[in-house]
Amino acid sequence: MNVYKIHVQHFSQKDSHESVETFLLAASDEDVYKWVDEKEYGTYTDTNNEDGKLEIYDDDFNVVGFESFKEKMIRVGGQYFNEDYEPSDLYYGATIYGWEKIDIQDVPSCAASLRAVSMLIEVK
Repeated sequence: MNVYKIHVQHFSQKDSHESVETFLLAASDEDVYKWVDEKEYGTYTDTNNEDGKLEIYDDDFNVVGFESFKEKMIRVGGQYFNEDYEPSDLYYGATIYGWEKIDIQDVPSCAASLRAVSMLIEVK
């Protein structure tokens, strides 16, 4: 199991905030992707099924490959870390999530500490 830090950013016309929402105990990045997708009411799943493949660019903006939306989100760690994300229709605001795996030697001890302060969600 791995511990992931879950970032959230909300922005709208009138306010915004950015924070660490929680920590997630999960087996893989794909499990975190699924958890965020559920939190976002399935928008990741909907986006993944819309267009097919996205282009992958190198530093000189040459197309070097293709990937699905899901593959890209898993690679970059969610919309929060997606440099290409452009919010639209902000009348009600937008909330985006991201995750990063925490490099921890003693996962059980860290998980116990985070659980004790109600900052850990376990993905099964």
